[in-house]
Amino acid sequence: MNKPEIVQMHWDIEKLLSLGMDAKFLEQAQVTPEQARDLVKGLLYLRERYGLQ
Repeated sequence: MNKPEIVQMHWDIEKLLSLGMDAKFLEQAQVTPEQARDLVKGLLYLRERYGLQ
């Protein structure tokens, strides 16, 4: 992994935690940078599409 990928993954993990993702789950799941990015995109899409209900 190069430095930009590490920085991006750190941002993605921080964003996932701020959106309510469980830190223990992320640790146990051992998500890859691509998976972390996809999770962020998916959660942001759902949040935008359905709002906070």
